[in-house]
Amino acid sequence: MPFSLKRFLILLLPLAAGLSARADTTQISPDKPVINFRLPSFTPDGFRSWLVRGSEAYFLPKENQIDIMELTLSLFSGKSDGKLVTLILSPKAKVLPEESVVTGESTIRVINDDYEATGTDWRYEHKNKKILISKKVRVAFSAEFKDFLK
Repeated sequence: MPFSLKRFLILLLPLAAGLSARADTTQISPDKPVINFRLPSFTPDGFRSWLVRGSEAYFLPKENQIDIMELTLSLFSGKSDGKLVTLILSPKAKVLPEESVVTGESTIRVINDDYEATGTDWRYEHKNKKILISKKVRVAFSAEFKDFLK
């Protein structure tokens, strides 16, 4: 189920109205960040696909983009086991929810059972399950390479 920023904002409006009715000082503003941001995504079968988390998130509705500080992107198997497959960490990233893409120019750290990769200037495409790292790339493999130099 693709994420729609418009749908999210529509769902957020009743919450904002309820908060402003309860306290005159509480306001939701596009200029202010959402603290401890979380954005889950699910498969059509209802299994967890990914979870975007950040210490702060800024919504840019015109660009249909979310800027995230201290990104933790958890990628799951998308099956009933709910297994965490890969973890992506970056101090700063941009989420394009309509495209299921996350990008960043700052550092990235990718961790899974088979390898760990780091670098800068990166892009993750969730539909293709593809991570592209353009600069300062380092990869350490955990998997065993049998007869690699034969």
